[in-house]
Amino acid sequence: MDEEKKVVEKPGIHSSWAKFVERASKFIESGEMVRSEVLIKLETVYKVAAAREAVIFGIADWPELLQRALMPMYPIDYRQLDDLNRWCRENPDDARRALLEIWKATKLSDSERIRAFSRVFPHEVVSGRGRRGSRTTVISALLMALDVERYPSFRITLFEQAYEQTGYPKPKTSNDEAVLYEHALAFLDHLILEARNHGVHLRHRLDAQSVVWKLTDYLPVLGPPSPKNELSDLAKRLQFEVDTLEKIESLLEDKRQIIIQGPPGTGKTYVALELARCLADEYKDRVTLVQFHPSYAYEDFVRGYRPTIKGDGEAGFELKDGPLIRAAKKASKDGDSKHFLVIDEINRGNIAKVFGELYFLLEYRDRSIRMQYQQDIEEDFSLPKNLYIIGTMNTADRSIALVDLALRRRFYFIEFHPHRDPVKSVLRKWLGKGSELEWVADMVEIANDLLKEDRHAAIGPSYFMKNDLNEMMVKLIWEHSVTPYIEERLFGENRRIDEFEYSKLRDQAKQKVRNERLAGQAIQEKGFKDKTVER
Repeated sequence: MDEEKKVVEKPGIHSSWAKFVERASKFIESGEMVRSEVLIKLETVYKVAAAREAVIFGIADWPELLQRALMPMYPIDYRQLDDLNRWCRENPDDARRALLEIWKATKLSDSERIRAFSRVFPHEVVSGRGRRGSRTTVISALLMALDVERYPSFRITLFEQAYEQTGYPKPKTSNDEAVLYEHALAFLDHLILEARNHGVHLRHRLDAQSVVWKLTDYLPVLGPPSPKNELSDLAKRLQFEVDTLEKIESLLEDKRQIIIQGPPGTGKTYVALELARCLADEYKDRVTLVQFHPSYAYEDFVRGYRPTIKGDGEAGFELKDGPLIRAAKKASKDGDSKHFLVIDEINRGNIAKVFGELYFLLEYRDRSIRMQYQQDIEEDFSLPKNLYIIGTMNTADRSIALVDLALRRRFYFIEFHPHRDPVKSVLRKWLGKGSELEWVADMVEIANDLLKEDRHAAIGPSYFMKNDLNEMMVKLIWEHSVTPYIEERLFGENRRIDEFEYSKLRDQAKQKVRNERLAGQAIQEKGFKDKTVER
């Protein structure tokens, strides 16, 4: 039996996989993949990386270095290269600014880099019917300078053929460059995983992309990508039940705005941000965070005249959009995606004054109004339906505990309280049942029972949710964070304050844990004896 037949008849390998395994193995083992694909791209990468250094350090001849670097770059069409090089020569300042967005050494997500570059890179530079794919090709070539094994070349026609051949779902045609490229990377990752399961070892995305381009007609039928259950994964990280997050999501979908309220330390802001990022598919540029405070005004939040230095060096004022308008404009341009505005400490500002006439739009997303600082050439403003608002509200602050009924009608309110789930069980889950520090959860519960007459004064779990937590750290947190809070809350009630002394509560909590464990052991022993008697 020849080698080919052995591969075909190997159990568990689909016939399409048999052909792919044979072809891919020869392509890799012969060294052809390295010679014809990998080495050529590595040579290009060295040149593009040199151009990147020139751009970052402002060396004058960076356009020439970039032109020479990309000249042999295969998937970029020569017409696209000519257009790109012409733009760099004629608009060096704008071009350098765009390149710095995609090449700067900061911790940005792939989508953030791509979208930041695309905002500065004019659409007219790359023309043609497949402009979106062509722009993504240019972007992939630039990203190779950062890490070619992570960011291989892109060409939309070849990837579309690969999707068709393998049965992998195609991206939506309306998607932007970031989604097109990230979809291709997800495809390569999926191919790497399934290929390894069939004995073909692709080291990284560059290997996978090389195989895809050379062996397009032999690509196997891939299994469906693993279903992503973002809320389930987030629930595990938060120590919540997934039902809780699904409920919050449904409330958001219904009214488009919610407020998470509760005492300090209950994780309101953290949950709000993590949930927003999760529902925004982890695109950080779709999440805007602002924090209200007593001096925060309409001009800060919506739009107003802000101090500026004019071109002649004189001080003046300029009309500028606030975070709400900026988030709304971004969401309007990206109608297929969810965008979020997270407002921390929403009740610390004068809400009616900060929102102004936009109070109306919170309830009527399908209507538009004329804004206070609207320019004559502008159309009336409306809040896009894909912009969601998540506020957080600290109920322990007596001075700001009340909000007007108009706000309550426009938002759903979700309670985060240490006496109720989802918050009640978070700390015990995080510490771990039976752990050495399980008593900390009991100590917090004992303290909250002492505070039950003032439900908004409860102590939240986040004080103690630290990776390096030990008994010494618990003592420090209690004495320097929790105790000052309790003393302020119970000002003038010295006898009650004494009940919260650290060592006293710690001993009570540890004794409670010991009693529960002894009771559990007794039940187990009784059950063992009963079974022995039955036998």
